[in-house]
Amino acid sequence: FNDRVAAMLKMMQTNHAPYLQMITQFQLPSNSHLMQHLDDITEQGAEGLMLHHKAGIYQNGRSHHLLKLKKFTDAEAVVIGYRAGKGQFSGKMGAIQVKSKTGKIFFIGSGFSYQEREQPPAIGSTITFRYQGLTNSGIPRFAVFIRLREEP
Repeated sequence: FNDRVAAMLKMMQTNHAPYLQMITQFQLPSNSHLMQHLDDITEQGAEGLMLHHKAGIYQNGRSHHLLKLKKFTDAEAVVIGYRAGKGQFSGKMGAIQVKSKTGKIFFIGSGFSYQEREQPPAIGSTITFRYQGLTNSGIPRFAVFIRLREEP
């Protein structure tokens, strides 16, 4: 990765194309600095950070040398309905319809095991889900089922 950054910097110095720009690369001294930077940029509307291993070799596809770091929020909602599954989930639950504590009604269709799709959380039960911010209408973005809340 360090070699690629050096090559990109050289390209920027020799090619003055108006649309060619390099994203600033930087290192942070600690995990607490990293998390503070993540907080700062997500408050400005960014989704997260890309973390590169400086000795990482480029490869097509996913790599443990290149990771996305995003913030998630979790919340609870009450199950109020279901949507049937399609394709591999035909005949099973495709998504649950939930109502959040703020009164927003939406569907959650990811995060479920195959067994949970065969026996989904009961209507009236409370589930925990995670999400990445809210849409303009206040619906949790990219909601993912985590677990059924255990009643005390």
